[in-house]
Amino acid sequence: MRTAVTTTLALIASIHAQQPPPSTTFKSGTELVLVDFVVSDKSDHPVAGLSINDFAVKEDGNTRPIVSFQAFGVGAVAASGSGATNDPGHAATPVPEAPLTPSADASTILVVDDGHLSLAEAGRLRPALKELLTKVGKRQGAFMLVAPVSMISVLGVLPGNAAALSAVVDQIVGHRIDDTEYPIAEAEAYAIVRGDREVLQRVTGRFVTMHPETPPAEAEAVAHERANDVAHDATLRRETLFRAVLSCLDWLAPRPGRHSLILASGGFARDQYDSQYDEVVTRSLRANAPIHFLDARGLGGFSPYSSAEYSAPLTRKTDEGPFGRYDAAEGSTVLADDTGGLTIGNTNNLERGLERLLDTMTTYYILAYQPPEHVKSGFHKIKVEVHGKGLTVRARRGYFSGGH
Repeated sequence: MRTAVTTTLALIASIHAQQPPPSTTFKSGTELVLVDFVVSDKSDHPVAGLSINDFAVKEDGNTRPIVSFQAFGVGAVAASGSGATNDPGHAATPVPEAPLTPSADASTILVVDDGHLSLAEAGRLRPALKELLTKVGKRQGAFMLVAPVSMISVLGVLPGNAAALSAVVDQIVGHRIDDTEYPIAEAEAYAIVRGDREVLQRVTGRFVTMHPETPPAEAEAVAHERANDVAHDATLRRETLFRAVLSCLDWLAPRPGRHSLILASGGFARDQYDSQYDEVVTRSLRANAPIHFLDARGLGGFSPYSSAEYSAPLTRKTDEGPFGRYDAAEGSTVLADDTGGLTIGNTNNLERGLERLLDTMTTYYILAYQPPEHVKSGFHKIKVEVHGKGLTVRARRGYFSGGH
């Protein structure tokens, strides 16, 4: 059996060292912007069979000519190469009709964010990951499984190595341990560090409720101290994850065929001071690899502080707040949105959610356009529009440019 298995992140590190990472900014007018996207109908099923003339792409609100276009999926209509264009000032290149399938050498990376997984979440996730590998194993191409904190990196060639990859899933454990004595969420910690008094009062009230013998002033001091600790630990976990993701994207970039990165995680909070986020989004664009987020928390419902682990019932003023569940995973959800990926969440049936994800990995479109010159650095919005009632497009939101 052909095998390419290693159980250390040194694999990714060595590949990364051999292939210097590309620049994380776009110089004005020197490169094409590739946009990988999926079209869905009213039932949220992927739609194949569309042509270049069914789409328009805009950057910062201004329409740009599509200079190349490819469609993948059964019944797809495809046009590719620099001759294809939807520029109103030019005649459209005739589009040949041909059923297409994903490239035989498609590459997929599954990053298990074990630093943000609890033991229970990891246990719930493992059967879904094995199901994913069973289904993906019927395809051809390369598949990498990475769990950075567990120090696992396995590279296999499908379909032959599907069983070996699946066996490694059992070695992945969750490393996030929640404090039940003085509980504070990552998003709350970041808010308190930024000076948000409302969040500070909510957490202080929580600590007083759970520890009635503690004076409010002392509880507030504890809230400050816990916020600094939690924010620091959360930043370290996210940086560990992003280093692995960046290395994975660099490995994907030069490979031919379809690129996909699936992030299986309990979710992480958004940090507005995160210095790596822009780089991850831009590197995703360069690798033409949307980042999909599989939320391992399961079906949402009660506050996480309402279980028997916590000593006292909390009121709405002292629990995680009305948007606590969203805030806890906002960073991972927005990352998927910004890179054109899908979020599978709020469900205990992760296997069914993964079926939707696999659909998007086999029926999709790629277009390219030349961006205008950018005088200033910053984020540039991308919008792909499709002609047709009831159709929606999921594509990356934009990219970061370095300007002149």
